[in-house]
Amino acid sequence: MTTAARPTWAPAKGGNEQGGTRIFGPSQKYSSRDLAAHTTLKPRKEGQDTQDELQKRNLRDDLEDSERRHFSSKNKSYNDDRDRRKGNHLLLEGAKRDTEDRIIPRSVDADDSDVEVKSDEESDDDDDDEEDDTEALLAELEQIKKERAEEKLRKERQQREEELKVKEAELLRGNPLLNNATTTFNVKRRWDDDVVFKNQARGETKTPKRFINDTIRNDFHRKFLQKYMK
Repeated sequence: MTTAARPTWAPAKGGNEQGGTRIFGPSQKYSSRDLAAHTTLKPRKEGQDTQDELQKRNLRDDLEDSERRHFSSKNKSYNDDRDRRKGNHLLLEGAKRDTEDRIIPRSVDADDSDVEVKSDEESDDDDDDEEDDTEALLAELEQIKKERAEEKLRKERQQREEELKVKEAELLRGNPLLNNATTTFNVKRRWDDDVVFKNQARGETKTPKRFINDTIRNDFHRKFLQKYMK
């Protein structure tokens, strides 16, 4: 007798945990991997390009110095050329700065007779003229775009018509029944028309074949005897 349908002893015996009365509490243990880590950023120390050091450094001079070392290692005359170019550049900057210092801006007054002061009406008229010019330019631009689009469509249509004509001409040339002007039905020349040893047996007389119902007196038997038994 099988015992597959019979309950086991463990659930059958009952107890305090029967019926879901077991109480579970939160665990007080946790893994060290669950602890918070790297809660602070690692600050830069002195000598690691801090903010104060970057403010004190002249990055342009550092870049020029590194370029000078790089190019001077490849070309010995680079330092002299660089010093000459730098001197000329400084001279130009000094002359330009002196000229700018000598130019003194002049204050414009409304009472000056040689200075024209534009009124509000004139400025409004200028704005209206500029708007009219802009509208005219936009209208002209739209007209040009429209003409170009029409020209493009016309060229595409013309190209399609030419392609159709070419296809029709090819179809007509491919049909020998419709293209009698260029196609002939003459037999083409054979490749062996100019052979040296051609038609060698043209003058020989051929004996007509005949049928003799006798294996001893027919032509094949006579030819065989003449060839092998003579």
